Amino acid sequence: MSPFKKNLILLGCNLAVWAINSFTYSSGITLFAKKGIAVVIQTTPPRTKLSVNGAIWRGTGITNGWVQSPARINLIPGQHKITLERPGYIPHSFKVLVTESDSEIRLNSELEISTEANSSVEIDVTDQDLQTATLILDQGLEITAPPLMVQDLTPGMHILEIRKSSTENSKAKPFLCTFSIPSTGNATYKITVSAKNGRIQASNCLRLKKL
Repeated sequence: MSPFKKNLILLGCNLAVWAINSFTYSSGITLFAKKGIAVVIQTTPPRTKLSVNGAIWRGTGITNGWVQSPARINLIPGQHKITLERPGYIPHSFKVLVTESDSEIRLNSELEISTEANSSVEIDVTDQDLQTATLILDQGLEITAPPLMVQDLTPGMHILEIRKSSTENSKAKPFLCTFSIPSTGNATYKITVSAKNGRIQASNCLRLKKL
C-alpha cells in the first residue's frame, strides 16, 4: 500500500473518532442539562423574556425566550445569572446558586414599570377571517382576541407578528411588520389589520420579509 493511501486511511479514522467524541460530548451536555436542578420562577408580570448567563433560554416549548409564570427550568449545579425582560419594564437580573443538594429552587421576581413607558398601542382587526388569528407583539406577547390594547410601552421600535389559525393553513408564513412609537406625547398608537386578496395588511406598520 502506498504511503498516500495509508495517510488517507489514517485521516479518515481520526475524523471518525473526532465525530464520535463530539457527538457523545454534545449529547452528554444535553442530557445533563435535562437532569439539572429544577428552578421555578414566579414573575410579575406573568409573561417575560428569560435569559440565563447572557443567553436567551431555549427550553422546550419556549419561543424566543418568552416564558409564562411560573416558569420552570433546569439548571446544572453552579452559579447562574438570570435576567427577565419585557417591553415597558426595567430588566431584572439576579444570581442564583444551584447545588447538587437542592431538590427544587423557587424564586420570585417583580419587574418595575419603566418611567418612559407612557405609551400604548391599539390593534384592530377588521376582517372576519382574521378574528381567529394570533397576534404576537415583540416576539412573545401573544393575544388571540383582537382588538388588542397593550399599555405601558416605551417609545421606539416594536415588532408585530400575525399568524393565521392552524386550521386555515398550517404552512402559511406569519405576517411580520415593525412600527415605531414616537417619543413625544402619550397618545395611543393605532394599527388596523385587514386582508386583501388573501394577503394581510397592517396600517402604520412596515412589513418585514424576514425577522
